[in-house]
Amino acid sequence: MRNSLMYVRFEPISTAFVTLGVDPVDMLSTASPNPRHLLLLPPVTDDLSINQHTGFNVLDGEEEARSFLSSEVGKKAAWLDVREADYVDDLLPQEIAELLYLAHKKTHMVLPFYYKLQNEYARVPLPSGLVTSYWRHPEQFEAVFSAAVNRHLQDILASRPFWLRGRRSRGGVPLPSAVQKTWQDLLPDGVAFDWPHAQVTGHVVKIALLRVQERRLFAEMDQDALDAQELGHLILNRNDGTWQAELN
Repeated sequence: MRNSLMYVRFEPISTAFVTLGVDPVDMLSTASPNPRHLLLLPPVTDDLSINQHTGFNVLDGEEEARSFLSSEVGKKAAWLDVREADYVDDLLPQEIAELLYLAHKKTHMVLPFYYKLQNEYARVPLPSGLVTSYWRHPEQFEAVFSAAVNRHLQDILASRPFWLRGRRSRGGVPLPSAVQKTWQDLLPDGVAFDWPHAQVTGHVVKIALLRVQERRLFAEMDQDALDAQELGHLILNRNDGTWQAELN
């Protein structure tokens, strides 16, 4: 279940999303501003460049950043984006201490948006397997979530018999903002998208929306054992390529 379940919870005060199944590669698939330079939070490795001012690993250049974020290592890394590579040298000792706290405690002392870095994001994987991502402009998360939904859609169709796969658009089927806003009020309490039990026919794909306790997300059990409350469904009409959400 852990490989295909999606989960999202929004923390409005910190403009942070706690997620499962939304990866850096999904950001790279959108038109949203992609990181050009990365400041990686500890642990530090000798395999990557080390900034002498902070002692942190850095990645300079959009191509290097994209390659790293597309990798398995990048999927598990904690990082902030940086507008220009030399901005890292302007961080104050207090700000470096705040980033060390974020890396160690997996939560913020202050919101991790720095004038000196001009960063748009901060991403911190948690010991539980979830990820906390901070967004200066949280509305941009919608495009990334849409890309993640389409990645899961392609995976679920690829696992079905060929007569149920149909024609799969390389670009996917965009999940409109209006549909995502359908469950917006539920996000502070968390919503899971049950791809492991998706209903797939030649005409529709139907994914249940669930309320699940976060500590149960990684349980190796079926939906019933997760003690989940069904909130509704996300439905793709495969005939006309449109999404809709139906809440209970």
